[in-house]
Amino acid sequence: MATYVGQNLLVKKSAAIVLLLLGIVLIVIGLGEDSSAVITLGALSLLAGVLLLVLKIVRRNQANQL
Repeated sequence: MATYVGQNLLVKKSAAIVLLLLGIVLIVIGLGEDSSAVITLGALSLLAGVLLLVLKIVRRNQANQL
């Protein structure tokens, strides 16, 4: 059971990092092409990555307090 939880957290952390990188790349491409749609998509991706990382940190801190 502990390995499954650890793998689940690793997948969420990896997904968050991928979303952060994808968001940064899309924002840079959107700025270069002057495309507001690509910039918006990049910003949403970046925010989703940040949200996943924040949720992971909050969950980890709640587990340590118990």
